[in-house]
Amino acid sequence: MADKSKKIKPSTVYDAPLPLVEEAAVQYETLRVILGGYKSLKKNIAGDFDLIAITREGIKKSTLKSLAGYLGISMETMSRLLHTSHRNIQRKDEEELLDTLKTEKVLELASLAQRGIEVIGNKAAFKEWLHSPLMALGNKTPLDYLDTSFGVQMVTKVLGRLEQGVFS
Repeated sequence: MADKSKKIKPSTVYDAPLPLVEEAAVQYETLRVILGGYKSLKKNIAGDFDLIAITREGIKKSTLKSLAGYLGISMETMSRLLHTSHRNIQRKDEEELLDTLKTEKVLELASLAQRGIEVIGNKAAFKEWLHSPLMALGNKTPLDYLDTSFGVQMVTKVLGRLEQGVFS
């Protein structure tokens, strides 16, 4: 009887998708870039536990400028999103840590920026989208809703619908 077994082609590294651990590392590295890179955020981010620890510890004021650049907003607008006066932000030293609530909000906004760039395609197009009125948001801009966690969730849902091809 003839051997009818098939030859199995050995898999190469390029054929296999990224393991979940590596996918997460790439995701969190993008978040670090949005927050200003290693200069602003020296701690490694390997998962949600690290984000919780960073939130409790606080992040440097210098991360705000980088995030504002990704969102296409001024520091005055950033202050409004963080529910603080622009003067309070100005008084802080660049290396000074933000409190837990502000840090959590900054991480939430950075995650939204990361998701938006991923869905929309690039930083410039995301900024334009963020500042454009959308029917799904009552003809207001996504930026108008980023001052609350519920607003951030709503904008994230709109991004999810866009990703699925649903008109928003």
